[in-house]
Amino acid sequence: MEWTESVLTELRQVTRHSQLPYVRTKALALLKVAQKKPITEVAAVFEVSRQAVYDWIDAYSRLGANGLRVQKGRGRKPTVDSQEVLRYVRQSPRTFGRDRTRWTLTLLAEVVPCLKGFSAYGVQKALRRMGITYKRGQPWIHSPDPQYEQKKTP
Repeated sequence: MEWTESVLTELRQVTRHSQLPYVRTKALALLKVAQKKPITEVAAVFEVSRQAVYDWIDAYSRLGANGLRVQKGRGRKPTVDSQEVLRYVRQSPRTFGRDRTRWTLTLLAEVVPCLKGFSAYGVQKALRRMGITYKRGQPWIHSPDPQYEQKKTP
């Protein structure tokens, strides 16, 4: 990459004014590379791998300052199907052959196919991402008795 004065000016501005700390760090690392510091030394100072520094140089040369930001779509994709979980959570465990009236985190991990193998804490995190809180009171109670409505009316 060619380190022109306009590139160096932009990197200096990013190091001072970016709201994202990791972008400022990457810009500082690139400024050190532009000052002819060895990549190994720059990587050691910023406690990253040499490949990370090379990746930052490549991203900056392709996209400019926006290349220093974390791109969307990175990371592990969720394995939990929220529609499937909601189908189960909105019904009684008895519907699925369990002799319980309320769901527990462990029971959900056993019954819901997309939650198989999850720990109780993993199920709790998945539910929290979907906006479902654990052990909240129900607004009304439905009796499992099929003749409940007839018995309820005098």
